[in-house]
Amino acid sequence: MAFYLRSKNLDLGEDTDLNIVLNRRDAARLGVREGEIALVGIGEVELYVNVMETDTEIAEGEIGLFEEIWKEYKVSDGYSIFIDIPRPSESLDIISKKLLGHDLSEKDLETIMKDIGEGKLREVEIAFFISTFFNPGFNDNEIYWMAKGMANSGEKLSFKGVRENGNIVADKHSIGGVAGKAITPTLVPILVAGGLIVPNTSTRAITSPAGTSDILEVVMPVTLTKEKVMEVVQQTGGCMFWGGSLDLSPADDVIINVERSLKIQEFQKVLVSIVAKKVCLGITHILIDLPYGKGSKVERIDDIDMLEREFKKLFKKFNIHCETMKRPVRSLDARSVGPNLEINEALRILEREEDRCKEVEKIVIEMATRLFESTQIVKRGEGKKLAREILDSGKALDKFWEIAFAQGATRRVKSSDIKPANLQYDLLSDRDGIVKNIDNIELIIVAKALGNPKIKEAGIYIHKTTDEEVKKGEKLLTIYATTESRLESGRGLLDIDKIYTFK
Repeated sequence: MAFYLRSKNLDLGEDTDLNIVLNRRDAARLGVREGEIALVGIGEVELYVNVMETDTEIAEGEIGLFEEIWKEYKVSDGYSIFIDIPRPSESLDIISKKLLGHDLSEKDLETIMKDIGEGKLREVEIAFFISTFFNPGFNDNEIYWMAKGMANSGEKLSFKGVRENGNIVADKHSIGGVAGKAITPTLVPILVAGGLIVPNTSTRAITSPAGTSDILEVVMPVTLTKEKVMEVVQQTGGCMFWGGSLDLSPADDVIINVERSLKIQEFQKVLVSIVAKKVCLGITHILIDLPYGKGSKVERIDDIDMLEREFKKLFKKFNIHCETMKRPVRSLDARSVGPNLEINEALRILEREEDRCKEVEKIVIEMATRLFESTQIVKRGEGKKLAREILDSGKALDKFWEIAFAQGATRRVKSSDIKPANLQYDLLSDRDGIVKNIDNIELIIVAKALGNPKIKEAGIYIHKTTDEEVKKGEKLLTIYATTESRLESGRGLLDIDKIYTFK
């Protein structure tokens, strides 16, 4: 039963969802309950919104609008708002069909991606769809159609012809699962300084203590508009921004939020998500980073081999050249965990500091080599020389700050200016030995207890990493926290035998 209600603007701040509040009697009259979805009409705009109920805060005949709605659509109190129950989504029948083991068509998957992107499905319904990745899974055609539908569920950007790049647009993306995110902030400016166009979109933390976007925003804005991204790339040749700030494959962003609450990710979903985002950006050449090992997202080499094949196969269907970099990991990618510590680590490499992290630098140079050579910026065998020259000359550091200022940074800071939290605790070794392995999962648990990624000053610094000799009483790692309670939480989770394996 559709009817009109008077708007009442609620001063509750903005949220990532679209929320309204109805008086319980109006909700019953409409036929919706708390947590369900309603359709509201604001002039020519139609929105699918989440319903909350109240007996007291909103009177009968009113509709309470959260700030993300009334601010965006400039709705004043007392405005007439149309409300109705949306027609049952066809996607629910399609999801049911998949749960029963049937294959889906291109139209089926396009419908699901469109409905998720437009907010027509509730979180529990999306969770049922995510479960189909695990059982029964999807065939090759379904994966292609899903990536295509996800990419088409929002905006697309084109960087062809920018700064006379012709048709080459490059990027790097990691499947993640390894703590330490200093690679991308170091790599992108090298690639751009070498002549590539690189619109790098990154995520916030899903299963890690900090995503690349979380660490970059310590020194620069990463929440950019479509127009700002285009401006930055045209001005500098590169950009490093949070993908969630744009309407790029919005269905994927919604699914990621549900995955975050479920604390799961599945290989086919990772594949579709990454490919769809790169299709939206018009990428022509991509390097996919495939770390694997005990305590990481992917532990078995067989699974990495499968992912490598699937990435190359799916990217090829979209005419994107895909390079992959399989690499075993027995520790972090770097020595730091937490936004401040990780961006500090990236800057130390760019600044060519003596105590910079050589482990990350080696990975970055190898990745830059692959992309320079696959895009034919240089001939085969010459990529490493170019990458190192760009680093050693300071061109990469200058390009980093050129991009940062174009994105809205207000000052250039040195790595030494970026400090961790004041409170700290050292984990000391209780034995002599050589470090064989460091468990990523255990470090992630500790880092999150310290407040990462929200508390940017919190984190962990690794003093002893793999293949390094340790004497009894030496520091293995140091944790940093902003409050005593956070420090105690992290300290209580430190267990040498769970975190470290010694030879």
